Amino acid sequence: MTIQIGILLALLCAFTTNVGFLLKHRGACAAPAVDFRRPLRSAIGLWRSRWFAIGMLVAAGAFSLHVAALALAPLSLVQAVISGGLVFLTVLADRVFGFEVGNRQWAGVGLTAVGLAL
Repeated sequence: MTIQIGILLALLCAFTTNVGFLLKHRGACAAPAVDFRRPLRSAIGLWRSRWFAIGMLVAAGAFSLHVAALALAPLSLVQAVISGGLVFLTVLADRVFGFEVGNRQWAGVGLTAVGLAL
């Protein structure tokens, strides 16, 4: 039973990680431009973006789920399940966050899903 819980936690981790990625992307797009001569000011500007900060908090939660999954299931299972997060990322980006995903990209995601299933 603990392995099944670990796999469920890995699925939640994959989903949460990708939501965090997309939120951070939205925040980075809304933040002021990066000035390589002033890295601290650029970092502060990024963290002031509400979406970026929320994305980082979501990513921290995903890390906790990853650790919990590894505590309950073997590394090989957890990493294989989390690799499936690419499918979550594509669906979320297309359906929820409004990114355009082309037919070739969908085909690539489909091949990835089939490869992970095998």
